[in-house]
Amino acid sequence: MWIKPTLIDYVNSTIETSAKLTSFSRPRRFGKSFAAKMLCAYYDKGCDSKDLFKGLKISEMKSFHEHLNQYDVIYLDITRFISRAKSRGTDVVTDIQSATIEELRRGFPGFVNEDERYLPDALYSIIQGTTNKFIIIIDEWDALFREEKENYDIQEEYVQL
Repeated sequence: MWIKPTLIDYVNSTIETSAKLTSFSRPRRFGKSFAAKMLCAYYDKGCDSKDLFKGLKISEMKSFHEHLNQYDVIYLDITRFISRAKSRGTDVVTDIQSATIEELRRGFPGFVNEDERYLPDALYSIIQGTTNKFIIIIDEWDALFREEKENYDIQEEYVQL
């Protein structure tokens, strides 16, 4: 008998596979942001969320303990970055990178150069110098496309990031 996997169990099944990107899309107001924050609580090693999931179906799954609070999680709310960039008159992608790199510098002192401006390079430096694994959760990932419909350059820069 086939048992329908939970969201967390499904994501767990993609870790350490060639499926490097996992996307969940649902209509507006279907709890995607709530689900993203739940995934953060589950994966982030800065949390102790075992009790949060106690008694839920996921806590009975084989993969539950294997991945619970085992990763460094980067959570990006793209709408927040868009709002911030508009109020400052800055570039959204640059803001995403600089804010995330600054947070990485604080969390991993000595691993990210002061002049580093490209997020993938900063992550690569950390991964090369530690045994840490990252899970990046992007909420409202498509907001930039809605807000910058005519700005193909920023869309391309975002996709490349």
